[in-house]
Amino acid sequence: MIRLPDGPYRRRARRPRRTPRLDGGRAVRALLAFALAFGSVTAVAGAEYGAFAAMGCYLDAYGTRDPRPRRALLTALLGGGFVLAFFAGSLAAGHTWAMVGVLSLVTAAATLFVDTLRLSGPGGYFVLLVAALAAFLPPAGLTEAALRSGLVALGAACAWLFGSVGGRSPRNRPEQQAAAAALEEVAAFARVAGEAGPGRPGSTLVDAHRRACASLHRAWTALDDTRAGWRPHPPDARQLALHALLIRLEGVLVTVEQRLGEGGAAVPGRWPQRLSEAAGRVRAGCPPDAWAPPAALPDGGAPSEPAVRWPAPLPPRGSPGTGLRRLCALSSPYPAVALRVGLAVAVGTTIAAFVPVLHPAWVAVGAAAALQGGPGRRPGQRAETRLAGTVVGVGITAAAFHSYEPGVGVTVGLATAAHGLSRAVPPSSLFARMLFSTPVALLIVDAASPGGPGLGTLAAYRLLDLGLGLALGVATALLVPGIPRRRVTAAVHGAVTATGSALRERLRTGKADPRSEGTAWQAVADLWTMYDAVPAEEIRSTGTADRLWPALQAVRRLLVRILLTPPAPPAPDEARRAAAHAAVLARAARAGLPGSPALRQALSAGRPSVPEPAADPELGARLADLRRALAQPAPPA
Repeated sequence: MIRLPDGPYRRRARRPRRTPRLDGGRAVRALLAFALAFGSVTAVAGAEYGAFAAMGCYLDAYGTRDPRPRRALLTALLGGGFVLAFFAGSLAAGHTWAMVGVLSLVTAAATLFVDTLRLSGPGGYFVLLVAALAAFLPPAGLTEAALRSGLVALGAACAWLFGSVGGRSPRNRPEQQAAAAALEEVAAFARVAGEAGPGRPGSTLVDAHRRACASLHRAWTALDDTRAGWRPHPPDARQLALHALLIRLEGVLVTVEQRLGEGGAAVPGRWPQRLSEAAGRVRAGCPPDAWAPPAALPDGGAPSEPAVRWPAPLPPRGSPGTGLRRLCALSSPYPAVALRVGLAVAVGTTIAAFVPVLHPAWVAVGAAAALQGGPGRRPGQRAETRLAGTVVGVGITAAAFHSYEPGVGVTVGLATAAHGLSRAVPPSSLFARMLFSTPVALLIVDAASPGGPGLGTLAAYRLLDLGLGLALGVATALLVPGIPRRRVTAAVHGAVTATGSALRERLRTGKADPRSEGTAWQAVADLWTMYDAVPAEEIRSTGTADRLWPALQAVRRLLVRILLTPPAPPAPDEARRAAAHAAVLARAARAGLPGSPALRQALSAGRPSVPEPAADPELGARLADLRRALAQPAPPA
């Protein structure tokens, strides 16, 4: 939390952001996998069966920003989910209530799997799309459904092979890119902080601070994900170097925050330049040596050897089932998210069964699309962007095939090209992805249903069905409450409790305790997850995310203080005082959201019996910051 004294602030124009680049390598791999699956099966059995293999290629939308071992494991599991979803959708085709149950269950299960395990990609959207496309087709017998599901498995295997094994990128590329992005954002924050004189923080400084914190958290998450794979493996030298580098970067960020809090003390002029240079070296695959803690680093000084060893602050790595068991935790937002998406799909499918639409399955896809996919967007924004991209995609498709029915070769070629283009655009370009993916879905459905209504009619009904589904999804977000408040308060309580336990162990023993510090890191990461999930579930901002931000930053700074503290003689008395203080804060955090009257009352009731830590003024200041962040009045929504 940045606190600056009152006074004039010299506002400066925002630094232009880099335009996201097209991912040519990913596009080529996706194109080859799609062409191999769709083209080979079409050549042998016809376009009707080739379309099923093409549906399995939607798997390549996932895992692109995950480390390779983790990506291989999770996308293989998700590929099995694709096959099961398609098989269930095939059996439910033609039966309205069976379709309602299957599509809603598939949506909820896919959302829980993808979100809980932090698999990069569009949530459970494409899993539902595969099930919905299967339900769109005429009913099939058990043998035919099994054959079609096998072809879906073939397409998913091609996508998995080219996406997880076929890439020639370095093994540590995802975490290196995340660390480089964190270095750049911290450099930008230091640069803006150095140019802003004393006074109230302006929007440019606040935005730069939030981007730096969020980018550093993503770098830690990416590094944590490198230890997940088919089997446990010890960290390699590159991961150890990145680990030490991020520890020092945490120190740089805290130092810049402290200098701002001291009334605008100057940030060393070479820090932003050195951070930017380090980002370039990390992105090129050559991590620099880790710096010494920045408070002891003179401007232009030489780097020193890292002093922090693995695994702190990362928690001990568990099995993939550990992440799934976290669903039971009250601090997880995902059960509420999955329940609401599943409810929207069930309602949309039911309503569409009684209105004149081409098929209710596409309405279900639209309802889910309004509630998931598109990072950092609220449901209304997602629906607007998806509808705009779909309108343009449908318009192009309808104009091109108004009076022309494409042959097999044209269908395969156009679908393959559009699929590759949809994978080339960056994840933030939701409009462009919808523009290119809409013709792919239409071409696949047209190929899989010979003698059907035709591509032009499919395009028109696709627009109507998706528009209805998006409207239902937005209505669901408006009428059904999002993440319950008790889950939000549980996330704050868990982070404060775990960080207090790590502080107690550090003071009691005088040295790092990897298990307690790892647990604290995971609890703070869960609070980050809650902070990211809350605004994405709201049509109108309720201010919950703004309430969480000061508390999240105060807990993070306290945890960083624990991690950067060198070994020292044990202080049992100080450990008891700090633990008692943290316990009062944790109990108050359970009473209500940060800034709520209930939380402030709980803090007032517990304060007199808890003495402030006296031996370490900096530690006392961090705990006071946490108390202030929990008690400060909520900002206007």
